[in-house]
Amino acid sequence: MCDDHDAPDLSRRSFTMLGLTAGAALSLIPIRAGAAGYVDALCIMCIDYRLVDDAIHFFDGKIGAGKYDLVALAGASLAGVGPAFPTSIGAFWDHIDIAKALHSIKRVVILDHRDCGAYKVQYGSLYQGSGAPELDQHREIMKLVKAEFERRKVGLPVEFWLMPATPPGPPVSVPV
Repeated sequence: MCDDHDAPDLSRRSFTMLGLTAGAALSLIPIRAGAAGYVDALCIMCIDYRLVDDAIHFFDGKIGAGKYDLVALAGASLAGVGPAFPTSIGAFWDHIDIAKALHSIKRVVILDHRDCGAYKVQYGSLYQGSGAPELDQHREIMKLVKAEFERRKVGLPVEFWLMPATPPGPPVSVPV
């Protein structure tokens, strides 16, 4: 211990009070304000290599770069309910639960695309390759996913979007 300094005495009691006061003050700061960033949404896209860059560009513009978790599963919305991909169904819902628990996401944004190979597998000879019939197939799957959100009591809003495949273009919102 050094005796030749001009610092005021700091007892254990005053040091403890200082710590408690600082801790109380910090507890008043919202958790998100203290974090380096936050995640607003879980975004689910198809694995199609042709559309990765366009999908990321869409999510960055819609939600904000670095403000979302991202999952790529074949068929995007189809992965949540498509019987042709039974293991994807579990992964789809597990990722939503994980993103809720770890990052307190506020919504789920699902981006399907036209000319999707997963839809071709799911529907086989009944696949509608373009136009309004193809949109109807996507919309029917999206309705099933939305119903499953309600059945599972996910408690988050879900948005559905559909992107053209070739040439890639801006996605359009799909009301379900």
